[in-house]
Amino acid sequence: MTNEFEDMYDDDFTDDTIVSEEKTNSGEDTKKTTEELIATGNQGLVYDYNTAPDTVKGPERENLDGKTVTIQKADIILPPPEKEWEWSKQKTSQYKPCMFVVKYDDGQQEYYSGVRVFRRKDKNNNDKYSHPQIQNNAKTQASKLKTTYAEYKGVKPEEITLKQFMSFLNSKPKAVIKSEGVENPETEKITYKNFVSEFVKEQ
Repeated sequence: MTNEFEDMYDDDFTDDTIVSEEKTNSGEDTKKTTEELIATGNQGLVYDYNTAPDTVKGPERENLDGKTVTIQKADIILPPPEKEWEWSKQKTSQYKPCMFVVKYDDGQQEYYSGVRVFRRKDKNNNDKYSHPQIQNNAKTQASKLKTTYAEYKGVKPEEITLKQFMSFLNSKPKAVIKSEGVENPETEKITYKNFVSEFVKEQ
């Protein structure tokens, strides 16, 4: 079976990224909408895009390099249905990038690129999303974070399910931050991002 992540490039989210949100009236509406987007959406994790921030601009970014923080929450936000599909480099599959945001103490947060949904078809030939996927090769920001978690657990990244990974990130773990410069390919501007470099084991 073809690996849909094969030879795909790493795209980057910045703080200027605007989340497209669709308001729903209840949790049931949110669950129904999510399941309509994801093929076999009744299996695995339900991705609630209502957890996305309501404001475009958050608190002023702080340099957290070397600091130990508590991860308060981690969210994967599915792309809106109207977003165009992109082709993989090998032209073997189509995907859309998801937004993956990890929230730290004091309102600080970071966006990790590299989470994607792939194009699926239901029995009526309607477009659906696969469940969000993260590589295991530590080449994208999200896959590096997953690899860091695998090292913390003493297992290989491919042994970690997305549900286990997200559940851990939402269990308020402590982590050490490393500030890294990331270049925006369009503007060539360098932004320093606060990435998790290691997780702190509980005493």
